[in-house]
This record gives sequence, C-alpha cells and structure tokens, in this order.
Amino acid sequence: GDNNNNNKSAVKKSSSNKKQRHAFCSRSHDTFALTKETEEGTTAVIVPHINVLWYLLVSAERSWAHANEIQKQQQGRRRQQVLKKLKRAKEWADLLLEKAKTSTDETTIKECQAYSAWMAANYYLEKMDYATASKEYARAMTLCYELSQGGDDSKDKKEDEDDQLTARRLERQDLFVTRADTVLRPLFRYCQYEVKQAGQPTMEEPRLGSDGAAKPTSEDGEDQDAIVFRDHELVLDNKELRVLLLKLQSLEQELKDQENDTTNNTTSNSETQFLTALSILDDALELVQSLEKGLAQVSTGGPAVQAKLQEYALWKGYLQYCKTQKVMEHTEKLLSSQQQQEDGTMGPAEKVHVYDALLKHAKSLLALPRPGQEGVAAGAEEDDEFALQVQASILRLRALKTYNMGWFYYSQLHKYAPALALMEHSSQLCKRAQEEIAACDEDMPHAEEYLQELEELPLESAMGAVRAAMALQQRQHARKLKNAGADAATALLQEPLTTDRPLLLRLYDNDAGTPDAPIAELRPMPLPCKPVFYDLAYDYAIDPTDGMDRIEGFVLEHTVAPSSEEEEKEGETGSGTCLVS
Repeated sequence: GDNNNNNKSAVKKSSSNKKQRHAFCSRSHDTFALTKETEEGTTAVIVPHINVLWYLLVSAERSWAHANEIQKQQQGRRRQQVLKKLKRAKEWADLLLEKAKTSTDETTIKECQAYSAWMAANYYLEKMDYATASKEYARAMTLCYELSQGGDDSKDKKEDEDDQLTARRLERQDLFVTRADTVLRPLFRYCQYEVKQAGQPTMEEPRLGSDGAAKPTSEDGEDQDAIVFRDHELVLDNKELRVLLLKLQSLEQELKDQENDTTNNTTSNSETQFLTALSILDDALELVQSLEKGLAQVSTGGPAVQAKLQEYALWKGYLQYCKTQKVMEHTEKLLSSQQQQEDGTMGPAEKVHVYDALLKHAKSLLALPRPGQEGVAAGAEEDDEFALQVQASILRLRALKTYNMGWFYYSQLHKYAPALALMEHSSQLCKRAQEEIAACDEDMPHAEEYLQELEELPLESAMGAVRAAMALQQRQHARKLKNAGADAATALLQEPLTTDRPLLLRLYDNDAGTPDAPIAELRPMPLPCKPVFYDLAYDYAIDPTDGMDRIEGFVLEHTVAPSSEEEEKEGETGSGTCLVS
C-alpha cells in the first residue's frame, strides 16, 4: 500500500513538473501565455518581436508539409495522422492571425486571414466536409483578389505612385492572382462538385475583374474610369492622364456648342480649339510613353507587368487614333466649307492632293496596336470591327479621290478616255464603300454622313458629260475629214488619227498617236522581287535572237503569197519581192 501511494505521488509530481515552466524561457516571449492573457484580459498584448510571427508561420507550414508527406506515402491507415497534422496547422494559422491583429497593419492582417482560411479549407477538405471547405476556399480567393488591388485606397495611390511602386504593385498582383487561380480555384471547384453530387446547394465562384482588379463598386463616373478601344477596356489609373482627357472632353463639348450656335462666326475660334486639342493629345502621348519607358526599365517581368505594358501600348494607339481622327475631320470640314463657297479657289487637282493626304492618314490607322497583337497573323482582321471601319473609310476616300482625278482629266487636261475610266472606277469604289459602311456597326462615327456624301456624288452625270465630250470630239474630227474630201460615212466611224492617248489604249484603234503620247496612262506599279529576276530580265534584254525570230515570224505571217504570173515574172527578171499586208 505504501508503494502504491509513493508511485501515485511520483506520477502527480512528474505531471506537475511538466506543467512548470523552464527557468530560461521568459514569460514575455511565451506565445501561448500571451494568447491566454489576450483571451482573458481586457487589453491586447502586442507581440514584442516579428520573429514570433515568423515562428508561428513556420510551425503552420511544417505541420502542413508533414501532412503532405504522410499522404504521399499512400498508407490509408494513417489518415488520422494526416487529419491531426492538418488540424495542428489550422491551429497555428489561427494563432498567427490572432497575434497579427494586435501587432501588424491591415494588409498583413488580411494576408493572415487568407492564409488561415486556406489552412482551414485544407483541413475540412481532408475531413470530407466539402461545404465548409468551399466557403473557406471562397473566402481565401476573395481575400487574395482584394490583396492584389493593394488596399481600399489603392485608387488614390495609383495616381501618385512612381515607376518603382507601380512595378511592385504589379508584382504583388501577380503573386496573389496566381495563387488564387492556380491553387485555390481547382480545390474550390472540386469541393463544389462533391457538394453538388451530395444534393446540397452550391455557391458562386469568386471572380476577378476584367481590368486586372476587382470590379468597381461606385456607379458615378464610370465613363471617366475606363475607355473602350478595339474591344479592350483601358483603365484610367493615372491622375495626370485623367486630367488631360477631361480637358479634351470639355473642349469637344465647347466646340459642339459653338457649332450648334449658328448666330456667331466661330471659324477662328474653332481653329484655336483644334490646335489646343492636338496639343492636349500630344501631351497625353508623351505622358504614356514616359510611363511605359519607366515601367519597362524598373520591372523584372511578370504577367501583370506585361499586361500593363500592353495596356500602355493600347493607350498610345488610342491617343494616336484620336489625333488622326481629329485631323481628318478638320480637313474634311475645311474641304466641305470650301466647296460651299461660290468663289472657292480649290480645283479638282488640289482636292486630289487633299484626299491623298487623308488616305495616308486612314491607312496609318491600320498599323495601330491591337489587343493580343503578338502571334497574330497580318491578315487576321476578319473579326476586328475597328479594322473593318477603317477599311470602309479607305474605300470612301479612294472613291472621292478617283472621282476628282477623273474630273481633273476631263475639265483641265481634256483627256476624255482616261477621265471616263477613272469615273467608272470611282463608281465601283463608291458601291463597295457604301456596302462596307452599311455592314459596320452603328458605332462607326459619321456613318450616315458618309453614306449621304457617296449617294450625292454626281458620278452618272459626270460620266455622261465625258461621253458627250468624246462624241463631240469625234464629230469635229469627222467634219474636218469631210472638208478635206474624205468619205463622211467612214469618217464618222473613225477615231481621231492623231490623239495623245497612251499606247495601251490605242492597240485596237486606227490611231497613230502623237510623238509625245505616253506608253501607259499610269506609272508602272513597283513590285518587290528577288535579284535573280533582274538577271533574267537583263539576259533577255541583251539577247536579240528571240526578238528577231518574232519579227521574222510576224513578217511571214502577214506576207501575201505571190500569184503564178508574178512568179513567172520573178523567174524572168530574177528578182524576188514580197508584199506585206
């Protein structure tokens, strides 16, 4: 009996010794004691050193890694050990969150909340409590997306931050978005699948906004926070750029108000506002280029950084598009006002030069950057509405340029055949332009005005005038031939014998042409070719053998065979002649 009592007292003494603290362990650094005091006391105890939080984080990671190691051993009997390790990791993560709330800032607390939710979700997933695991995974994903934004006041910070802060923010966004999409989302979907199979209600999957941040919650000023260019949303996250675009918007509104007011003559004022708008767009372009250059220099790369660089490239394309569009609209407005004046000095030749400049501006819009331009073929623009609108505008300008060129040939050069060919080509381009403009969406600027302009283009009357001039010219020449004694019937059917039409237009006519008549009406079109092409062409040019053979064949083909009487005479005289038809 005494021995049993001694054993019991020894057990109690050893258990009491286990509860006693070591002499070298200070109570101020005991995290468990601090937790107990925080729960029981009225005031929170601040963690004395950052290593305490690191110790809790490493302990949670160690327990989670130990659980994964046990799972990889593929021993089904040790599932309880996995649950035990995951539960311990969850407890360490909860303790880390509790300590962080008393000693860290809001961003660190939110990170610890996401980490604690992730550890809790792993534990409930192994426990097969899929509904609770789904909620924890969803909470962790939501917190990661919020952390990728940089805080609630990130909008104000983004406008004043420099290039280094921008690079750090984008790298932080890469970290949390990648964590949410590659680690948490597959586990969340698996839990939702198991919940659905069990017949329980599922929950909505957290999503990230299309602009790389959370979707905006404020409804006022949404049109000033983002701009859509080529079906891509450009976010206004820079204060200086926003101010410049607001200035441009107010200037455009003022110009529209002046155009509606027909009582005042605002020609000089509109010119000043046009130059001011171009200056604002130039300043915005310089600002975007400096932002892009600064980010490219300080950044080490990453998906978010590359997306931001691509967004800067699209911003440059949008600003360049606005500038080019304003120049084209202003030029066409001046051209239309010049046409309305009765004493206008601009002839068809000057209009051809103006439309040629507008055509170059329109073609430059096709070279603007587009979303996902890397790896896209040059002709893959079937689904790009912006490219289709630009192509329609190019066809319209080509039709107007060709029409004025034909009218120049008719009215000033009096070359009626080229004028008629240009008018017919302009008619074809006009029809194609009308079809392309009508096929574009309603958001094409000035679409109705363009269609009305093409419909009012006097192509039929112009071609009728050219044909009438050609007929009068033929009759005048026939009258001259009749006065000279030629047959009137044949003279009416003949073309002028000495016209200055190009040789390619006189191949099948009885028209000798003037000595100054060109060979072709247009210059040869330059085509890219390899040097071997010129070598072959040079060999054919210096080798007269083939040419002489062709000449001899042409002479033999058009030589009249001699009759029998002529052959006898040739035999008597000994001379041979040939008659060429």
